[in-house]
Amino acid sequence: MIRKLATFFLLLGVTILATYYAPAAAKTPCYILLLILYFRSNQEAMWLAFFLTISDGFWGFFNPFEVVITLIPGLPQIEVAHIYIILSVIKASRRESPGAFFHDNFLKLMGVYILLLVFQGYLLGLSGELNVQFRLVKFILPLALFYSVPRLFRKEEDFRECFVYIFPMAFLALFAQVFTITTSITPSQYLGVYKKFWFTVDVAKGKTYRGFYSSATVLTAYFGAFYLLARKDKYFHFLYPFAVIAACLLCVVLSATRGWLLGFSLSFILFLAFVLRLSFKRVATVGVAATVMIAGLLLIPVVEKQFTNAFKRFTTLEKLAGGDVTAGGTLSRISERSPRVLDKWSETPITGWGFSNTFFKYADFHVANQNILLHAGILGALIMGSFFIFYHGKLLARSLQLLPGHPMKDALLVFVVFFPGWFLIHSSSGQHFSFYSDPGNGIVLSLYFTMGALACKFPYNPNRNNPVPPPVIPS
Repeated sequence: MIRKLATFFLLLGVTILATYYAPAAAKTPCYILLLILYFRSNQEAMWLAFFLTISDGFWGFFNPFEVVITLIPGLPQIEVAHIYIILSVIKASRRESPGAFFHDNFLKLMGVYILLLVFQGYLLGLSGELNVQFRLVKFILPLALFYSVPRLFRKEEDFRECFVYIFPMAFLALFAQVFTITTSITPSQYLGVYKKFWFTVDVAKGKTYRGFYSSATVLTAYFGAFYLLARKDKYFHFLYPFAVIAACLLCVVLSATRGWLLGFSLSFILFLAFVLRLSFKRVATVGVAATVMIAGLLLIPVVEKQFTNAFKRFTTLEKLAGGDVTAGGTLSRISERSPRVLDKWSETPITGWGFSNTFFKYADFHVANQNILLHAGILGALIMGSFFIFYHGKLLARSLQLLPGHPMKDALLVFVVFFPGWFLIHSSSGQHFSFYSDPGNGIVLSLYFTMGALACKFPYNPNRNNPVPPPVIPS
């Protein structure tokens, strides 16, 4: 494991040096070399975690449109992660099909609807300029991971290895939160890359810090820790996933982001209530470890101040419950953003505006469900909602069929208890689900939905309490 992590962080360090410290002429050759290394490698888990990191950000590095390559002069640059997706599709096309998954037909239906949204976009007016057409391709391309990931990740161990690389990033994200709160600068600023960063404030002067590092990675680590605890996986000591959960929760609390705290809390409560059944000794061990971690952070005065500021921000939700739709002026997404999006959606309510100029003009990821209506209409929202219900209903039914003691019974249930919290984050803090994606979100979505479908496919005998090991599908 140490060697794998060393290789991962070496790649990350080289990419930071090439992007921010080396001469500009060295960037593209370095990125091309990384892509060649990926294409020749069979370490899919490491590379997926790597490209998730450079898409999601790290310590204030790898912000949007910083790790890019110019493919065609005159057209917008393309993120290196987009090229990774293209290469993953090429690699996957050389592999045998893993066989049918239970949700394949639904994915095909959603694929057809995406094509209809593209057609509708042209019908309602989409600029013919090359940069706009290029942008459309970049919007849809990350969804190709739903083709490549199932072919490149053949067994549960492949997904478990992803978390070898993703878990440490949760602790590094927490370090970045504490560092920025205590110093009022990001690690990337400290290392001389930037002079200013939009979310840096002086917490000691009463201002509330609102930064959140590596949010998609933290979300993935949070889910992975749930899964491995439910799976009772011996690859990690049981305290390690609990430490990851604690680090993720602290990242969210320190960010003072209400939707994320509500979502993470909901998932954690459901996980404790329906999945995790710990002995008193383990509960005590976890409780003591969590108390020590939190107490250690509170010893830092400025961090203690941020905890207080975050708590005050969370209490503004009482005003929302009391009828103040702005929650004391802190929820402009309800009072301003939502009406703007819904007013435009009401002009084409059934199928929305598709990939049209109007959609690109009025789209607002801060109001996710309204944005889905704007883009895909009532029909698209129904298709997407039906998919979520069908997918998680299937996993729940499979879990209920298995007798206690089967290794997959609780693991399948993790998806069912995790998703409501994730959807709450999507609905309250920023869009995660749509008929398009960016590379980072596309990696998380394909990982989650492929992992659940594969887990549901493992052989089992519901009439015998006799666990059967997962299959190994030939590469």
